[in-house]
Amino acid sequence: MKHYLKTSVFILLLVIMSFGLVGCGASLTSETTAVADEFNTGLEEETTQENISIEELPKFPQENLKEEEPIEEPKEEVKEEPVDEAFQEEKPIGVDENVRVAYLTFDDGPSPNITPQVLDILKEYDIKATFFVIGNMAEKNPDILLRIQKEGHLIGNHTYTHDYKHIYSHPQKLVDELKKTDELLLSILGNEYGKPRFMRFPGGSFGDKLLPFRQAVKEAGYISIDWNVVNGDAEAPSVPAEKQFKRLQETLQNKRQAVILMHDSNGKQTTVDALPALIEYIMSQGYVFKTLEPGLLQN
Repeated sequence: MKHYLKTSVFILLLVIMSFGLVGCGASLTSETTAVADEFNTGLEEETTQENISIEELPKFPQENLKEEEPIEEPKEEVKEEPVDEAFQEEKPIGVDENVRVAYLTFDDGPSPNITPQVLDILKEYDIKATFFVIGNMAEKNPDILLRIQKEGHLIGNHTYTHDYKHIYSHPQKLVDELKKTDELLLSILGNEYGKPRFMRFPGGSFGDKLLPFRQAVKEAGYISIDWNVVNGDAEAPSVPAEKQFKRLQETLQNKRQAVILMHDSNGKQTTVDALPALIEYIMSQGYVFKTLEPGLLQN
């Protein structure tokens, strides 16, 4: 009897212990599962963040990714200068048809740093040229203007301001600027100036739109002169000497009379650098140099 009772108690204890172990196991499993779920959730979040598409990344301004570039002066629109081909076969007064003549012309001066260098080179080669001067530049540099005259070069009128918007707003505005410049040049140069009364349109007198302006200038007694050869020194703020040489070769093309457009304004140092080679090339093509004459490329 006692043995049976002990056996029953032992079995009961085993049953109770079994239930306790099962409970603990369930609790442990539940806690383990919760930790695993939390870990997996975090892993999924990290994976999701790593897989963000490129489109969702912050956008940066493209210029921030470029290498730093040197600061340059504002650039003008690069375009080829027009060349007047229509009048190139007209015969200037007093010019032999069998002689090739080159007329060097310089616009937009006189400038204190460029014009004197141009004059030095012309003197070295014993060449006379034509300078179309801007009134307000002549007013600032009267000594250089007087030197141009003293060394035997021709001086023409290139308006007072060279301001396209103003002078091309009405034909009379253009004529008024020419007259203002004439008065200034006469006050500096005396009565030797203006014989003949040559002028040049800023940008040239090309195109039908400027027909009323050409008529107004002619009625005012001026002789308008364009060009038929360029060195291209106005096609960019600074044109290398080599490119100027090439442009001259392209546009000269054995013309019998070559009216060559160049510039002696501030900043045209490459024109000074190119000038000796340009002169020597023109000479090698059989040209003689003269100042402008009535009847040449005249409008």
